[in-house]
Amino acid sequence: TNTTRFHIQAKMTMKTNFFGTRNVYLELLPLIKPQGRVVNVSSMASLLGLEACSLELQKKFRSETITEDELVGLMNKFVEDTKDGMHIQKGWVNSRYTVTKIGVTVLSRIHARKLNEQRRGDKILLNACCPGWVRTDMAGPRASKSPEEGAETPVYLALLPPDAEGPHGQFVMEKKVEQW
Repeated sequence: TNTTRFHIQAKMTMKTNFFGTRNVYLELLPLIKPQGRVVNVSSMASLLGLEACSLELQKKFRSETITEDELVGLMNKFVEDTKDGMHIQKGWVNSRYTVTKIGVTVLSRIHARKLNEQRRGDKILLNACCPGWVRTDMAGPRASKSPEEGAETPVYLALLPPDAEGPHGQFVMEKKVEQW
């Protein structure tokens, strides 16, 4: 089988979903005011896909001490592992999109932890969320949610009151924290 197309798509999907999210956050971080809210759009696919990864990868992605550099290394390793079509044998789920969204969810956990360490007094809350299956160009007309319904969880997280203690560093679906 020709793995070139899968590899190129993996590289582009990673560049957009994971590295794009990371780059925007790193640029905007200095501008985030106290009691600010950061909402990264991930996907329920990250939660489901995590379960399909090898136990070794699951352990790394669930680690409370994984660093951003380690995560970036894992995301780059996935893209490399797709070059020869060995990604499944190396423990990855067989979905470019899913792996990038696992990355976004873990990145959100890491950045929330960093905010606790570096800007604790600012009470910034940062989370990843799934908007659900939304009728967009990507999901198509048969998706179960309207764009307005899909916006509910991200908007809920963005508008958490200034005195809110959480959620923070969580993955949220349907306005509920999901166990990562």
